[in-house]
Amino acid sequence: MTTNIAFIIGNGPSRSPIELNDLSKAGKTFGCNALYRDFPALDYLVAIDEGMSEEIVNSDCSSTIIIPPYDEQFEMAEYNPLQRRRSNAGMNAMIEAIRRGHNLLYCLGFDFILEGSASVDNVYKNTQNYGPETHAHESDNFYRVKYFEWFANHYSDTNFVMVIPDGASTKKIEAENVTGMSLSVFNKNLYD
Repeated sequence: MTTNIAFIIGNGPSRSPIELNDLSKAGKTFGCNALYRDFPALDYLVAIDEGMSEEIVNSDCSSTIIIPPYDEQFEMAEYNPLQRRRSNAGMNAMIEAIRRGHNLLYCLGFDFILEGSASVDNVYKNTQNYGPETHAHESDNFYRVKYFEWFANHYSDTNFVMVIPDGASTKKIEAENVTGMSLSVFNKNLYD
């Protein structure tokens, strides 16, 4: 099977040290929500929140904009048909990359896998469409991790590489196709 790389860019602060424009040289880029504000060269921009979607549609964003159908904005029904929690743009970006044939996903800024309070921060916190009603809580992460774990196992032919800050502690993900990579190793590999 041919390896087809994509970068899935979340908005956790752990992705801040990465020069995003360099990613386009190595694969397709899929980003979330307000990322277009800082990374206009992004290939695909995914949004599921109404306010953020409206902002993007009314902007001069040149990325391919993806606003998934309403039903896809929740955890997959196969995961938990009785209680489908709201998904997040990052998970939807992963789905879009997989749909387009990408089977090696480098996931940046997915801080819900980190331990502690850093796991709920966002680089756009308290900006337009990122008010208090959108802030995540540490208690949300249990459910986010469990869904991601199921999702990775569901897409077992896809490899997920979670790029994390050097020395960071992470939650355990029970999926053979999910690995971690330190930010320094990621940057070294990107430029070699």
